[in-house]
Amino acid sequence: MKNRFNCNLYIKYTGTITITTLLFVLINGCGTIKKWSNDPPEIRSFTVPKQVEYGETVVFKVRVFDPEDDALSYTWDVSDGTLLGEAGDEVQWTAPELPLGEVAPSISVKVDVYIRDGGEEDVSKSASIIVVSKGYRIGQSLSGTYELVRTQVNGDSVAAVGKMTLTATTYTRELEEEDHFSSGSYSLIEPFDERKGNIYWLADGSNQPIKSTYTWDGKLLVIYYPSTSTTYVYQK
Repeated sequence: MKNRFNCNLYIKYTGTITITTLLFVLINGCGTIKKWSNDPPEIRSFTVPKQVEYGETVVFKVRVFDPEDDALSYTWDVSDGTLLGEAGDEVQWTAPELPLGEVAPSISVKVDVYIRDGGEEDVSKSASIIVVSKGYRIGQSLSGTYELVRTQVNGDSVAAVGKMTLTATTYTRELEEEDHFSSGSYSLIEPFDERKGNIYWLADGSNQPIKSTYTWDGKLLVIYYPSTSTTYVYQK
């Protein structure tokens, strides 16, 4: 901290002046003598991503200017997720994770940073991050009820009827193939992109996901199961 003192005193002698009077003028005329002051630090930039995926690790950054060039202390706080390493002008943060890559609605996480330079007050900055499940958003785009229009096993057509209902997080189907009828409910686990990619279905009561690939053109949803070489074509 720097000593800031600036006092201009002009005394016009008009007669006898006592030591007491002079001290009174000095103290009250100058306003303050040797007043110690410390300007708070100034936050110049605050870098926090606007959106991340569940489980993703990113870096928060804050850049601060202090007029007195004092040593600064940093305190970071988040409403969810995990801060990594020691607090400084940069810190790593890992977003909340979902078990088994499950899908979930987006959440908002608040990020605060507090900076102190030894004075009496902190300066602070806040931001919010949207944590998204990519699979959830894709599931939303695929959501709906579908009718089975074609079934193929190893490239050969098979007689089958059925329907399927998709939500952002679940998959329910009814399937009748020749003399066999099956139904089931599954949890959707992180596909990769909106039009084509992999979907992992987790059957109720199981911890081993079933892998399939899919393509989607906005009307027809084609699902292929590598384990059985079976393709199902559904129409929305």
